[in-house]
Amino acid sequence: MFQATGNPRNATLLDRGVYVSIFCQSIYYGSITIGTPGQTFNVLLDTGSSLTWVLSSHILSEDTDRKYRRYNNASSSTYGNKRQVFDIEYPLNKIAGLWGTETITVAGLKVKKQHFGEAMINSGLFNDADVDGILGLGFRDEDDDPTIFENMLKQGVVSAPIFSFYLNGGYRTNSHARDSVVTLGGTNPEYYTGDFTFVDLTAPDQWKFNMDKVQLSNGAATFCRPGCEAVVDSGSSIISGPVRDVNILNEKLGAVILPESKKLYVLDCSQLDNLPDVEFILNGRKFSLTSRDYVLKLDGFKKPVCVSGFIGRRRTALFEADWILGNNFMRAYYTQFDQGNMRIGFAKAKHE
Repeated sequence: MFQATGNPRNATLLDRGVYVSIFCQSIYYGSITIGTPGQTFNVLLDTGSSLTWVLSSHILSEDTDRKYRRYNNASSSTYGNKRQVFDIEYPLNKIAGLWGTETITVAGLKVKKQHFGEAMINSGLFNDADVDGILGLGFRDEDDDPTIFENMLKQGVVSAPIFSFYLNGGYRTNSHARDSVVTLGGTNPEYYTGDFTFVDLTAPDQWKFNMDKVQLSNGAATFCRPGCEAVVDSGSSIISGPVRDVNILNEKLGAVILPESKKLYVLDCSQLDNLPDVEFILNGRKFSLTSRDYVLKLDGFKKPVCVSGFIGRRRTALFEADWILGNNFMRAYYTQFDQGNMRIGFAKAKHE
Protein backbone atom coordinates (compact mmCIF):
# COMPACT_ATOMS: atom_id res chain seq x y z
CA MET A 1 0.00 0.00 0.00
CA PHE A 2 1.30 3.44 -0.88
CA GLN A 3 1.85 5.90 1.93
CA ALA A 4 1.26 9.55 1.06
CA THR A 5 0.27 12.86 2.54
CA GLY A 6 -1.77 15.74 1.20
CA ASN A 7 -5.39 16.56 0.43
CA PRO A 8 -7.49 15.60 -2.61
CA ARG A 9 -7.03 18.05 -5.46
CA ASN A 10 -9.55 18.96 -8.16
CA ALA A 11 -8.52 19.27 -11.80
CA THR A 12 -10.99 21.11 -14.03
CA LEU A 13 -11.91 19.48 -17.31
CA LEU A 14 -13.31 21.23 -20.35
CA ASP A 15 -15.93 19.62 -22.58
CA ARG A 16 -14.90 20.23 -26.15
CA GLY A 17 -18.47 19.38 -27.13
CA VAL A 18 -19.72 16.89 -29.66
CA TYR A 19 -18.29 16.53 -33.13
CA VAL A 20 -18.79 13.97 -35.87
CA SER A 21 -16.11 11.67 -37.23
CA ILE A 22 -16.41 7.95 -37.91
CA PHE A 23 -17.70 7.79 -34.35
CA CYS A 24 -19.64 10.44 -32.51
CA GLN A 25 -17.29 11.79 -29.90
CA SER A 26 -17.37 14.14 -26.95
CA ILE A 27 -13.88 14.91 -25.72
CA TYR A 28 -13.14 15.92 -22.14
CA TYR A 29 -9.67 17.33 -21.64
CA GLY A 30 -7.64 19.05 -18.95
CA SER A 31 -4.62 21.33 -18.83
CA ILE A 32 -1.20 20.20 -17.57
CA THR A 33 2.30 21.65 -17.70
CA ILE A 34 5.44 19.74 -18.64
CA GLY A 35 9.02 20.78 -18.02
CA THR A 36 10.86 23.64 -16.32
CA PRO A 37 9.72 26.26 -17.07
CA GLY A 38 6.32 24.69 -17.64
CA GLN A 39 4.92 24.21 -21.14
CA THR A 40 1.11 23.96 -21.19
CA PHE A 41 -0.85 21.24 -22.99
CA ASN A 42 -4.43 19.99 -23.24
CA VAL A 43 -4.62 16.26 -22.58
CA LEU A 44 -7.35 13.64 -22.55
CA LEU A 45 -7.49 12.03 -19.09
CA ASP A 46 -7.86 8.40 -20.12
CA THR A 47 -8.61 5.49 -17.78
CA GLY A 48 -8.22 3.13 -20.73
CA SER A 49 -4.49 3.78 -21.08
CA SER A 50 -1.53 3.88 -18.69
CA LEU A 51 0.66 5.97 -21.00
CA THR A 52 1.19 9.72 -20.91
CA TRP A 53 2.40 11.52 -24.03
CA VAL A 54 2.22 14.84 -25.87
CA LEU A 55 3.20 15.94 -29.35
CA SER A 56 6.82 16.96 -29.89
CA SER A 57 8.25 20.05 -31.56
CA HIS A 58 10.63 17.66 -33.34
CA ILE A 59 7.91 16.34 -35.62
CA LEU A 60 8.92 13.82 -38.29
CA SER A 61 5.56 12.97 -39.87
CA GLU A 62 2.07 14.33 -39.34
CA ASP A 63 -1.27 13.91 -41.10
CA THR A 64 -3.11 17.04 -39.99
CA ASP A 65 -3.55 20.73 -40.68
CA ARG A 66 -4.30 21.61 -37.05
CA LYS A 67 -1.83 23.71 -35.09
CA TYR A 68 -1.04 21.70 -31.97
CA ARG A 69 0.87 22.87 -28.93
CA ARG A 70 4.20 21.04 -28.99
CA TYR A 71 6.68 20.04 -26.31
CA ASN A 72 10.24 21.30 -26.82
CA ASN A 73 12.73 19.34 -24.71
CA ALA A 74 15.51 21.84 -25.44
CA SER A 75 13.56 24.49 -23.52
CA SER A 76 13.35 22.45 -20.30
CA SER A 77 16.02 22.07 -17.61
CA THR A 78 14.35 18.94 -16.17
CA TYR A 79 14.13 16.83 -19.35
CA GLY A 80 15.74 13.39 -19.33
CA ASN A 81 16.24 11.39 -22.53
CA LYS A 82 15.65 7.64 -22.04
CA ARG A 83 16.84 6.88 -25.59
CA GLN A 84 13.93 4.50 -26.10
CA VAL A 85 11.44 4.49 -28.98
CA PHE A 86 7.68 3.97 -28.56
CA ASP A 87 4.98 3.08 -31.06
CA ILE A 88 1.28 3.14 -30.06
CA GLU A 89 -1.47 1.78 -32.31
CA TYR A 90 -4.97 3.20 -31.83
CA PRO A 91 -8.05 1.88 -33.70
CA LEU A 92 -7.74 4.51 -36.44
CA ASN A 93 -4.40 6.20 -35.82
CA LYS A 94 -0.78 5.71 -34.86
CA ILE A 95 1.57 7.65 -32.57
CA ALA A 96 5.34 7.12 -32.35
CA GLY A 97 8.30 8.91 -30.82
CA LEU A 98 10.76 8.84 -27.92
CA TRP A 99 10.36 8.11 -24.22
CA GLY A 100 11.75 10.61 -21.75
CA THR A 101 11.37 11.82 -18.18
CA GLU A 102 10.07 15.20 -17.05
CA THR A 103 8.46 17.23 -14.31
CA ILE A 104 4.70 17.18 -14.96
CA THR A 105 2.21 19.32 -13.04
CA VAL A 106 -1.50 18.46 -12.84
CA ALA A 107 -3.89 20.69 -10.87
CA GLY A 108 -0.93 22.16 -8.99
CA LEU A 109 0.45 18.70 -8.12
CA LYS A 110 4.05 18.41 -9.29
CA VAL A 111 5.42 14.98 -10.24
CA LYS A 112 9.17 14.71 -10.81
CA LYS A 113 11.02 12.42 -13.24
CA GLN A 114 7.79 11.15 -14.75
CA HIS A 115 8.07 8.71 -17.64
CA PHE A 116 6.29 10.18 -20.71
CA GLY A 117 6.40 10.15 -24.48
CA GLU A 118 7.04 12.95 -26.95
CA ALA A 119 5.30 11.95 -30.17
CA MET A 120 7.15 12.70 -33.40
CA ILE A 121 4.85 10.77 -35.73
CA ASN A 122 1.09 11.51 -35.69
CA SER A 123 -1.23 9.93 -38.23
CA GLY A 124 -4.07 12.33 -37.42
CA LEU A 125 -5.13 11.61 -33.84
CA PHE A 126 -7.26 14.45 -32.37
CA ASN A 127 -7.52 16.30 -35.69
CA ASP A 128 -10.92 17.69 -34.68
CA ALA A 129 -10.29 18.40 -31.00
CA ASP A 130 -8.18 20.88 -29.05
CA VAL A 131 -6.12 18.07 -27.53
CA ASP A 132 -2.34 17.63 -27.66
CA GLY A 133 -1.92 14.24 -26.01
CA ILE A 134 -3.08 11.77 -23.37
CA LEU A 135 -2.61 11.47 -19.62
CA GLY A 136 -3.02 7.78 -18.78
CA LEU A 137 -4.93 6.75 -15.65
CA GLY A 138 -5.13 3.06 -16.48
CA PHE A 139 -3.06 0.15 -15.16
CA ARG A 140 0.43 -0.41 -16.55
CA ASP A 141 2.03 -3.66 -17.60
CA GLU A 142 4.29 -5.20 -14.97
CA ASP A 143 7.51 -4.26 -16.80
CA ASP A 144 6.50 -0.66 -17.59
CA ASP A 145 7.55 2.45 -15.68
CA PRO A 146 5.18 3.80 -12.99
CA THR A 147 2.19 5.78 -14.20
CA ILE A 148 1.76 9.42 -13.27
CA PHE A 149 -0.83 8.57 -10.60
CA GLU A 150 1.47 5.94 -9.06
CA ASN A 151 4.21 8.56 -8.83
CA MET A 152 1.81 11.06 -7.28
CA LEU A 153 1.31 8.51 -4.51
CA LYS A 154 5.00 7.58 -4.18
CA GLN A 155 6.07 11.22 -4.07
CA GLY A 156 3.41 12.10 -1.49
CA VAL A 157 1.45 14.67 -3.47
CA VAL A 158 -1.91 12.87 -3.04
CA SER A 159 -3.19 11.16 0.09
CA ALA A 160 -5.08 8.11 -1.18
CA PRO A 161 -4.94 5.77 -4.22
CA ILE A 162 -8.30 7.08 -5.48
CA PHE A 163 -9.30 9.43 -8.27
CA SER A 164 -12.84 10.36 -9.27
CA PHE A 165 -14.62 11.77 -12.32
CA TYR A 166 -17.51 14.23 -12.48
CA LEU A 167 -18.54 14.86 -16.10
CA ASN A 168 -21.06 17.49 -17.13
CA GLY A 169 -22.48 18.20 -20.56
CA GLY A 170 -24.51 16.01 -22.85
CA TYR A 171 -28.13 16.51 -23.87
CA ARG A 172 -29.57 17.79 -20.59
CA THR A 173 -31.03 21.03 -19.22
CA ASN A 174 -28.45 23.49 -17.83
CA SER A 175 -25.74 21.16 -19.12
CA HIS A 176 -22.92 23.66 -18.67
CA ALA A 177 -23.93 25.02 -15.26
CA ARG A 178 -20.70 23.72 -13.69
CA ASP A 179 -17.32 22.49 -14.87
CA SER A 180 -16.39 18.86 -15.23
CA VAL A 181 -13.85 17.85 -12.58
CA VAL A 182 -11.41 15.04 -11.86
CA THR A 183 -10.50 14.77 -8.17
CA LEU A 184 -7.04 13.30 -7.54
CA GLY A 185 -6.50 11.55 -4.22
CA GLY A 186 -10.13 11.03 -3.19
CA THR A 187 -13.73 12.02 -3.93
CA ASN A 188 -15.64 15.31 -3.70
CA PRO A 189 -19.16 15.12 -2.15
CA GLU A 190 -20.06 18.37 -3.89
CA TYR A 191 -20.48 16.43 -7.11
CA TYR A 192 -22.55 13.40 -6.10
CA THR A 193 -25.51 12.42 -3.97
CA GLY A 194 -26.26 9.24 -2.01
CA ASP A 195 -23.99 6.28 -1.34
CA PHE A 196 -21.55 4.56 -3.66
CA THR A 197 -22.22 1.14 -5.11
CA PHE A 198 -18.93 -0.71 -5.59
CA VAL A 199 -17.92 -3.40 -8.06
CA ASP A 200 -14.70 -5.37 -7.61
CA LEU A 201 -12.21 -5.50 -10.46
CA THR A 202 -11.83 -8.83 -12.22
CA ALA A 203 -8.45 -8.12 -13.84
CA PRO A 204 -5.24 -6.57 -12.47
CA ASP A 205 -4.56 -4.53 -15.60
CA GLN A 206 -7.93 -2.98 -16.52
CA TRP A 207 -10.82 -1.13 -14.89
CA LYS A 208 -12.92 -4.24 -15.63
CA PHE A 209 -15.72 -5.80 -13.59
CA ASN A 210 -18.69 -8.16 -13.85
CA MET A 211 -22.01 -6.60 -14.86
CA ASP A 212 -25.26 -8.41 -14.02
CA LYS A 213 -27.28 -7.42 -17.10
CA VAL A 214 -28.51 -4.61 -19.37
CA GLN A 215 -32.22 -4.10 -19.99
CA LEU A 216 -34.84 -1.70 -21.30
CA SER A 217 -37.19 -0.31 -18.68
CA ASN A 218 -40.23 -1.27 -20.78
CA GLY A 219 -39.16 -4.93 -20.81
CA ALA A 220 -38.66 -5.00 -24.58
CA ALA A 221 -35.18 -6.53 -24.40
CA THR A 222 -32.53 -7.81 -21.98
CA PHE A 223 -28.83 -8.35 -22.69
CA CYS A 224 -25.70 -9.53 -20.87
CA ARG A 225 -27.35 -12.59 -19.33
CA PRO A 226 -26.39 -14.34 -17.10
CA GLY A 227 -23.77 -11.63 -16.65
CA CYS A 228 -20.85 -10.28 -18.67
CA GLU A 229 -17.67 -8.23 -18.40
CA ALA A 230 -17.61 -4.44 -18.65
CA VAL A 231 -15.07 -1.63 -18.33
CA VAL A 232 -15.49 2.05 -17.51
CA ASP A 233 -13.45 4.21 -19.87
CA SER A 234 -13.15 7.99 -19.62
CA GLY A 235 -11.57 8.03 -23.08
CA SER A 236 -14.69 6.59 -24.74
CA SER A 237 -17.43 9.07 -25.53
CA ILE A 238 -20.27 6.57 -25.81
CA ILE A 239 -21.36 3.11 -24.65
CA SER A 240 -20.38 0.16 -26.80
CA GLY A 241 -21.35 -3.48 -26.62
CA PRO A 242 -21.63 -6.66 -28.70
CA VAL A 243 -22.70 -5.79 -32.24
CA ARG A 244 -25.79 -8.03 -32.27
CA ASP A 245 -27.00 -6.81 -28.86
CA VAL A 246 -26.48 -3.13 -29.67
CA ASN A 247 -28.22 -3.45 -33.02
CA ILE A 248 -31.26 -4.97 -31.30
CA LEU A 249 -31.11 -2.32 -28.55
CA ASN A 250 -31.10 0.52 -31.07
CA GLU A 251 -33.92 -1.04 -33.07
CA LYS A 252 -36.03 -1.36 -29.89
CA LEU A 253 -35.40 2.36 -29.29
CA GLY A 254 -36.73 3.10 -32.78
CA ALA A 255 -33.35 4.23 -34.08
CA VAL A 256 -32.43 4.00 -37.76
CA ILE A 257 -28.90 3.26 -38.91
CA LEU A 258 -27.01 5.83 -40.97
CA PRO A 259 -26.11 4.00 -44.21
CA GLU A 260 -22.89 5.98 -44.72
CA SER A 261 -21.58 5.10 -41.25
CA LYS A 262 -22.77 1.47 -40.85
CA LYS A 263 -22.38 2.02 -37.10
CA LEU A 264 -24.29 5.10 -35.99
CA TYR A 265 -28.03 5.11 -35.32
CA VAL A 266 -30.19 8.25 -35.35
CA LEU A 267 -33.40 8.96 -33.44
CA ASP A 268 -36.33 11.33 -33.87
CA CYS A 269 -35.44 14.30 -31.64
CA SER A 270 -39.13 15.05 -31.07
CA GLN A 271 -39.71 11.61 -29.52
CA LEU A 272 -36.93 11.52 -26.93
CA ASP A 273 -39.25 11.94 -23.95
CA ASN A 274 -41.17 8.84 -25.06
CA LEU A 275 -38.14 6.55 -25.09
CA PRO A 276 -37.55 3.94 -22.37
CA ASP A 277 -34.67 4.09 -19.93
CA VAL A 278 -31.71 1.79 -20.47
CA GLU A 279 -30.84 0.05 -17.20
CA PHE A 280 -27.46 -1.36 -16.20
CA ILE A 281 -27.54 -3.74 -13.23
CA LEU A 282 -24.29 -3.54 -11.25
CA ASN A 283 -23.79 -5.55 -8.06
CA GLY A 284 -27.56 -6.02 -7.85
CA ARG A 285 -28.39 -2.32 -8.15
CA LYS A 286 -30.09 -0.58 -11.07
CA PHE A 287 -28.32 2.30 -12.83
CA SER A 288 -30.75 3.92 -15.26
CA LEU A 289 -29.96 6.16 -18.21
CA THR A 290 -32.77 8.28 -19.62
CA SER A 291 -32.83 9.38 -23.25
CA ARG A 292 -31.32 12.69 -22.10
CA ASP A 293 -28.33 10.68 -20.89
CA TYR A 294 -27.81 8.28 -23.78
CA VAL A 295 -28.68 10.49 -26.78
CA LEU A 296 -26.12 12.82 -28.37
CA LYS A 297 -27.69 15.92 -29.87
CA LEU A 298 -25.74 17.38 -32.80
CA ASP A 299 -26.27 20.99 -33.80
CA GLY A 300 -24.89 22.82 -36.82
CA PHE A 301 -27.23 21.18 -39.32
CA LYS A 302 -30.47 22.46 -40.87
CA LYS A 303 -32.20 20.85 -37.93
CA PRO A 304 -30.84 19.08 -34.81
CA VAL A 305 -29.70 15.50 -35.28
CA CYS A 306 -30.09 13.04 -32.40
CA VAL A 307 -27.64 10.14 -32.39
CA SER A 308 -27.92 7.04 -30.22
CA GLY A 309 -25.13 6.78 -27.65
CA PHE A 310 -24.86 3.02 -28.20
CA ILE A 311 -22.55 1.53 -30.79
CA GLY A 312 -21.59 -2.06 -31.64
CA ARG A 313 -18.06 -3.36 -31.16
CA ARG A 314 -16.09 -6.58 -30.95
CA ARG A 315 -13.75 -7.51 -28.12
CA THR A 316 -10.16 -6.39 -28.68
CA ALA A 317 -6.82 -6.82 -26.94
CA LEU A 318 -7.13 -3.23 -25.72
CA PHE A 319 -10.48 -3.88 -24.03
CA GLU A 320 -11.12 -7.56 -23.34
CA ALA A 321 -14.68 -6.89 -22.20
CA ASP A 322 -18.17 -7.16 -23.64
CA TRP A 323 -19.35 -3.63 -22.79
CA ILE A 324 -17.54 -0.30 -22.48
CA LEU A 325 -19.29 2.32 -20.36
CA GLY A 326 -18.10 5.69 -21.66
CA ASN A 327 -18.79 9.35 -21.02
CA ASN A 328 -22.57 9.15 -21.44
CA PHE A 329 -22.69 6.71 -18.50
CA MET A 330 -20.14 8.66 -16.45
CA ARG A 331 -22.09 11.90 -16.89
CA ALA A 332 -25.04 10.30 -15.11
CA TYR A 333 -22.96 8.62 -12.39
CA TYR A 334 -20.02 10.06 -10.48
CA THR A 335 -17.28 7.46 -10.80
CA GLN A 336 -14.65 6.62 -8.18
CA PHE A 337 -11.59 4.65 -9.30
CA ASP A 338 -10.07 2.99 -6.22
CA GLN A 339 -6.67 1.44 -6.96
CA GLY A 340 -6.01 0.59 -3.31
CA ASN A 341 -9.05 -1.69 -3.00
CA MET A 342 -9.15 -2.64 -6.71
CA ARG A 343 -12.73 -1.53 -7.19
CA ILE A 344 -14.91 1.11 -8.87
CA GLY A 345 -17.68 3.04 -7.13
CA PHE A 346 -20.72 4.71 -8.69
CA ALA A 347 -22.99 7.36 -7.18
CA LYS A 348 -25.65 9.60 -8.71
CA ALA A 349 -24.00 12.70 -10.19
CA LYS A 350 -25.21 16.04 -8.84
CA HIS A 351 -25.77 18.37 -11.80
CA GLU A 352 -27.45 21.29 -10.02
